[in-house]
Amino acid sequence: LKRFDESLDMYVTLLREFPNMPEDKKSAAQKEISELQQLVGTVDIAGAEPGASIVVDGKPRQDFPLLEPLRVSAGTHTIRLFKEGFQPFEQSVDVAGGQTVRITAKMPALAASGRLRVAEKDGKRLEVVVDGAVVGVTPWEGSISVGDHVVFLRGDGDLGTQPAAAPIAKGEATSLTLVAETLEASVLVDVQPPSASVRIDGVHVGRGIWDGRLRKGAHSIEALYEGYFPVKRDITLERGEHEQVALKLERDESADRWQKPSKIVFDVTGGVALAPTFGGDVAASCGDDCDAGIGLGGLVMLNGAYEFGSGFSLGLGAGFLQASQSTTGRDATLSPVGIEPGLSGTADDDIRFRGYLVGANAGMRFFDDFPIRIRLGAGALIAQARSVRSGRFTTRAGSAFLAPSLETEEMGAFVYLDPEASVGVRIAEVLELGVGLQSLILIAAAPPTWGGEQNPAVVVDGDGLSSYSDEETTLGHMVVLIPGVSARVSF
Repeated sequence: LKRFDESLDMYVTLLREFPNMPEDKKSAAQKEISELQQLVGTVDIAGAEPGASIVVDGKPRQDFPLLEPLRVSAGTHTIRLFKEGFQPFEQSVDVAGGQTVRITAKMPALAASGRLRVAEKDGKRLEVVVDGAVVGVTPWEGSISVGDHVVFLRGDGDLGTQPAAAPIAKGEATSLTLVAETLEASVLVDVQPPSASVRIDGVHVGRGIWDGRLRKGAHSIEALYEGYFPVKRDITLERGEHEQVALKLERDESADRWQKPSKIVFDVTGGVALAPTFGGDVAASCGDDCDAGIGLGGLVMLNGAYEFGSGFSLGLGAGFLQASQSTTGRDATLSPVGIEPGLSGTADDDIRFRGYLVGANAGMRFFDDFPIRIRLGAGALIAQARSVRSGRFTTRAGSAFLAPSLETEEMGAFVYLDPEASVGVRIAEVLELGVGLQSLILIAAAPPTWGGEQNPAVVVDGDGLSSYSDEETTLGHMVVLIPGVSARVSF
């Protein structure tokens, strides 16, 4: 029956009362105690009213204050304290083997109470048990808290009554007249989760575990708990039978209890921007002898969203992107005005761009303590591209010409897609920190060009005023990878 606490108490009592037992039996008992101590924990109670009855899983154990350790088997237990005139205390505790759980039982004086009168029909004197605690003998009357209670009578041997409901209203008296009978059977009900309500023949008798006597015959046992599907079991007890009934409730995922509330969330992300290429005509003309460094920069984004209880979110985002890339030794042409063909050579480009992003996003979040989030954003990027170019060319006369640095600044427009994945850790109820990877896929809608309307020019000795092609794009389609960190708050 897994009553390891009762077994441990039995062996401790055995050694205490029979210290001179044979050595072999003493050693066997000590071995059992050592093993049972790993399966039994202790509950330490403080702050309760002196004289309060302590009930564990529906069974009366001791009165407060404790005179000896309150041992319980490892697992979840319902601890209840009761004293007439005071608010009852109830708490579920998880107890590990070999460990002590300490609880503080506050029992303020009853501010709202009613009267309960309990009598046995034929005048027999039996113990009155209210919510698992013995409060007196019949006939009994006392003040108890407003609400639903369970009462039964207990006498010698199998004499007693089945549990009866006792609803108490403020300022009113409730009278119960119960008929004592021989209860020839018993049942042990064990319910998971341990906080589930146990009902026998429609009467709430406690939570988690109930062990008591019933009359022989048919009985209905129910287990109910918010957020779970109820379970009902019909049993028939024979005379002298002890039935064990285990009920496990299955979670109802559609229940309100498990539905997370919707909320407004804000997060800021930042990271290093890495672009293998900036695209455009500049990157396309970089051949085997050309050296193109990786584009390097940074991205910062602020997102706000409405997150539904399911974890799905819809929101808006805005950010700032900046990156630069250098290309050396790419094939280029410098064109003198009115002269064909142009001068062949190589050019070095230093391209820097920065711009602002604005768009919308949709995401999904999984788990709570270590949340995983995926998100897809889309929108527009308006960027300013600054290009600095110099080069080495051969004139028509065959001499070398070192082209000085020229600079242009042009605007460009892009459409972006922004897939992102991150994993985080919850720091506080409303704060999360995370790391992740996002990718900006930039589609050039109106890419910036080298010269624009004011194409800078140089004077080449013998060839005159010369310039680069004003239709050459400095940026094009590109993919930017951003490993980074994030912080998120929710309201």
